[in-house]
This record gives sequence, C-alpha cells and structure tokens, in this order.
Amino acid sequence: IFEISPSETVGVFEVKAKFMGVHLETLQLEYQDLLQLQYEGVAVMKLFDRATINVNLLIFLLNKKFYGK
Repeated sequence: IFEISPSETVGVFEVKAKFMGVHLETLQLEYQDLLQLQYEGVAVMKLFDRATINVNLLIFLLNKKFYGK
C-alpha cells in the first residue's frame, strides 16, 4: 500500500510504502520531477526499487487529490 501525503514544502510529496500495515520505506517525490519525466516522454518510473508506476496517472492523481484540478 502506498500512502501519499503533502510535505511542508510546496510541490513535494511524501510517499510511504506499507506492507500488511508495517511501514517499510518513505520517499520524497517532487512534482517538478514528475513533470520533467512527462516532458521527456517517460511512461513509467520505479518507486522503492520494487514497484513501477505510470507517470501520467500519478500526475493525474496528485492533481485531482491535492490541487483540485
């Protein structure tokens, strides 16, 4: 399970990985980096060296949940 929450800094999100309720890792994800990957045409990126995630869908999710767009 991934838990995404905004951090103190604007445009930075904390992604926490949990497995069966146990916290495994935390990652700082910058929105600007996602936009750069989208501009470069990168379709998927790796999170925590285990999971792959679609860049466009992640940007869509962040826009919908945190920016109301």
